[in-house]
Amino acid sequence: MQSYARTFRCSNCNEMISEDSTQCRFCSIAIDPGVAELIAGRQERVNAACSDASFLRRAVVAMYVFWAIGILITFAYWGFLITFWVAVVLVIRWQIKYSDLLTNDPDYAKARHSKNISLLLLLGGLPLGLLTNPLLGEALARYWPERFE
Repeated sequence: MQSYARTFRCSNCNEMISEDSTQCRFCSIAIDPGVAELIAGRQERVNAACSDASFLRRAVVAMYVFWAIGILITFAYWGFLITFWVAVVLVIRWQIKYSDLLTNDPDYAKARHSKNISLLLLLGGLPLGLLTNPLLGEALARYWPERFE
């Protein structure tokens, strides 16, 4: 049992109402408790999708911040690598958990858009990180010392 009141959008007026309501306080339409529980559960998944998409977006931004700092400070490049792989996992996780969610909630559309933008930025970060990798020169010098003397 939940320790908090779940909410959902009224199908008639689109206002947020509590799962425990028997009628909408805005338009007075009757609410079936079973349907309210089902819709509130879906709204809870929408809220989680929005939260996860926001966290993903922050991880991708952090990845680029680490990349920028990694150009100057080699040690920060490890932060880029770590956040890159964390963001990859977060994109896959979001896609598995929330891509099948059927809702007309505008916040879910924003979350899906945010996930897609984060995916594009993530894909752009891969070649960017490989081209400017300060550790790449060290690794190449170790394997081909005659070329980097």
